[in-house]
Amino acid sequence: MKKLWLKIGLSFVILFFVTMGVVGVLSGELMKSTYLTMKENQLEDDAKILLRTTDIEHLDLDTQADQIQARLDPLTEDIDIRITVIDENGKVVADTKEDPATMENHLDRPEVQDVLVKGDDVGSATRNSESVGYSMLYVAVPIKQDGQTDGVLRVSISLESVEKAVQQLWGSLFVIFGAALLVIAAISIVIARRITRPVKEIIDVSTDLANYKYDSRIHGKSSGELADLSISVNKLAESLETQMHEIRENSQRLSVIVQNLVSGVMLINNEKEVVMTNKTMYQLLGETDITGKPFYESLKSFTLNQLVEKTLETKMIQQEEVTLYFPREMILDASVSPILNEEGEISGIILLLHDITQIRHLEQVRSEFVANVSHELKTPVTALKGFAETLLDGAMYDEALLKQFLHIIKDESDRLHRLILDILALSRIEQKSLPTMKEEIEVGQVIEQSVKTVRALAAEKDIQVEIMGTDYPIVIENDRDRLQQILINLLSNAIAYTPQQGRVRVIMEETDEQVCLTVQDNGIGIPAKDLDRIFERFYRVDKARSRHSGGTGLGLSIVKHLVESAGGSISVESVEEQGSSFHVYLPKK
Repeated sequence: MKKLWLKIGLSFVILFFVTMGVVGVLSGELMKSTYLTMKENQLEDDAKILLRTTDIEHLDLDTQADQIQARLDPLTEDIDIRITVIDENGKVVADTKEDPATMENHLDRPEVQDVLVKGDDVGSATRNSESVGYSMLYVAVPIKQDGQTDGVLRVSISLESVEKAVQQLWGSLFVIFGAALLVIAAISIVIARRITRPVKEIIDVSTDLANYKYDSRIHGKSSGELADLSISVNKLAESLETQMHEIRENSQRLSVIVQNLVSGVMLINNEKEVVMTNKTMYQLLGETDITGKPFYESLKSFTLNQLVEKTLETKMIQQEEVTLYFPREMILDASVSPILNEEGEISGIILLLHDITQIRHLEQVRSEFVANVSHELKTPVTALKGFAETLLDGAMYDEALLKQFLHIIKDESDRLHRLILDILALSRIEQKSLPTMKEEIEVGQVIEQSVKTVRALAAEKDIQVEIMGTDYPIVIENDRDRLQQILINLLSNAIAYTPQQGRVRVIMEETDEQVCLTVQDNGIGIPAKDLDRIFERFYRVDKARSRHSGGTGLGLSIVKHLVESAGGSISVESVEEQGSSFHVYLPKK
């Protein structure tokens, strides 16, 4: 395409050259033919004039040859024409250039044959003369005596001048054609460039579009069909640019959506290679780079591999819950969907993995919670009902027994009331319906107030409650009531599980960003196997002892939710028969 203008221009020049060459040859030949015809006619006229002026027709060709030669000799110097007289037998009688006696018989000459043999009024021929050594034009007319052809008067002229004239003609034609060729070449190049410039620009823009440069446009001016083509290409480029912009936006949106899905996404091609995955899939599989690898090398699960193979075989969606044990134990909802082309063949597969471990755990917790609530509510209700029936059966008439049973009924009612209040409080906390009143609070004051609240409970068991680390004030921004509820619950719990004459400490420490409150006791402690579950609702390490202490099993769950709602965290350390330490970390702001 870079040389298209040269090809078009060269084609024009070649076409012009061939055309002009053909025209020149035809013109030259036509002019030469015309010139020869004119010369023939002229020589014919000259021959007839010579017959009249020399009066050869009244002389005998056989006996008066000398007279004929004498009449022709004066003409040699005046005209540049060769005159030859030939008798009826072809013998040369007289000649203005050569000695007739030395000349051969001319009966076989074409022009002589035309007159003597064929009987034509004129004969002509063009050939190379053996006597003079160059081309001659011969014209012969009959010499008649008494109406009979007695001989031939032949007039000839050298064609050297004709050939020179033709050569001059050809030279002139070459000069004219050369000049015309240069002009035509220049014009052809200009026209070719003018024609190919918009074509080249159209091709360049088309190439740019093929190379994803959709902002390329045709800016040159053109006319006719090229103008229409330029407009069409520009419209095509604008349409492609708009569509590609939309495709990029949609692709980016889709990529963002896929990458931020909570479900793992894997695209597998029909060659069983992984084409694309999102970051969730990497996290679920514990891999860093699986693109381009076979799917069975990345999915470390026989069940998942079977699901993919079954989808490839049946072209149907497959779904199943799968348990993975690496990189951690998880329950996954796996869905494998085929991507079918227009022919109904599989062109790819989409694998979706959704981690439902927490959901299944919550379902289990919910089930346990319902069972625990039912059990916890059933115990005091059963006790109330049993003692009430016993009293109605006659025990109420025994004053000592009546008083004992009424105390038991009151204790069970209080326990039932506490259980209901804890359940409602936990529900409100989980639903975040409790209002938050953040204010600047001095943590030491809240600790002292909380200790005062539980001092009576501690005094019943002769337990000493100590406060440490409050030598200087520490101010944080949080909810006072929630912080006090957290401390009271932890202190009450520590007192409940610490034996007589035990010790409970509240220790306050701070760092640059947070405050650590530790509630420490030297009570019965918590077994290591139960440490991960003590913050679950209704979970008890020693159910009989907990129920005897009046606990509902919801205290630590409430504490955990309160701490997290305050923007903090809680942890526990414990050794059996040595005691426990609960650490609450709260931000300063």
